[in-house]
Amino acid sequence: MKNLSNREEQSLKKQKTALRVAVFFIIAALLFAYFNRVFSISGSDSNRQIFNAFYSEKENTIDVLYLGTSASNRYFISPIAYKETGMTAFTLATMGMPLFFVPNLIEEAEKTQDPELYIIELRSVVKDKDMVTDAHIRRVTDSMKFSSNRTDAIKKALEFTEGAQGTDVGDSFLEYYLPIVKYHSRLIQGDISLSEWLLENQENRTKGYVTSKSTLTQTAQAEAVYSDEREALADEALQTLEEVLDYCDSLDKEVLFVLSPFSVKEDQVGQFNTVIDTVEERGYTVLNFNTEEMIEELGIDWDTDFYNSKHVNYLGAEKYTEYLTSYIEEHYDLDDHRGEAGCESYEEAYQYYQDFVSKGIQTVE
Repeated sequence: MKNLSNREEQSLKKQKTALRVAVFFIIAALLFAYFNRVFSISGSDSNRQIFNAFYSEKENTIDVLYLGTSASNRYFISPIAYKETGMTAFTLATMGMPLFFVPNLIEEAEKTQDPELYIIELRSVVKDKDMVTDAHIRRVTDSMKFSSNRTDAIKKALEFTEGAQGTDVGDSFLEYYLPIVKYHSRLIQGDISLSEWLLENQENRTKGYVTSKSTLTQTAQAEAVYSDEREALADEALQTLEEVLDYCDSLDKEVLFVLSPFSVKEDQVGQFNTVIDTVEERGYTVLNFNTEEMIEELGIDWDTDFYNSKHVNYLGAEKYTEYLTSYIEEHYDLDDHRGEAGCESYEEAYQYYQDFVSKGIQTVE
């Protein structure tokens, strides 16, 4: 075997060095991604568990995607909708989710799913920049997989809250892009579970509906205020609504807007009426459940069907789900997937829900 020339030896050394550098950066990138996943919003957080469950869904199995705040994931029980009609629905919603995230969540969903109907809850539309908190942002962005879409969602959130007064939106914007910057102290606090170290995701078991102790309790609430008055929205809130409507115009999908029933206060009802006018003027249907007629049609009982002023318990959620499911079945042409291969998880989710409610309701004075 011939001896290598000096030039060949130098070339070989450069190749080996380049390979070592490439391997180093690959390992560093993998470790960086791993630690950012571990040092993030807690795996026990119900919002993250909803995202984890959504990411685990088999591709192209969701026909209805419900987007919104806790006024969505405490209200619509997808396993019941499946049991009654065979529709495959999922509620991708987080507590206090700002409306400006809707386009990003649709983009995220359509990476793996092809829903025929999007339901968008309007409860959060009246929030101005001063009402959006750090948690409202992180429950969404910390739960999303790393991608350019997640980066865009963070950018949109920070632009919306720019100049806000009295909020806890962080001064270090890097913390939103890289969760490890925010949550590194969890190691010192010792609150990272073994399952999180092993990247064993905890998942919501009921297709996005949140089963909690609260939804098993009932607390009497004041009836919603009913009014035909109109009040202006904050400029940024109106702009966000228009942007969401523009985005919906670009979709080749059905879109339904809802305003779920709750104890609406007098200072809010006028703004919601303006929101409904705006959406309907753009040609979309809005189901406003906060009217005397709709409350009566649902059979909502203000003494028994809520656990606080903004959320129904499971009794109220079942009434809401039954009505909305019937409406969807009547107005949209969706397939009945009951008994189909690949839909076993909906049967399992229904059984899990039944086991949950078998514990019974508890009255809180």
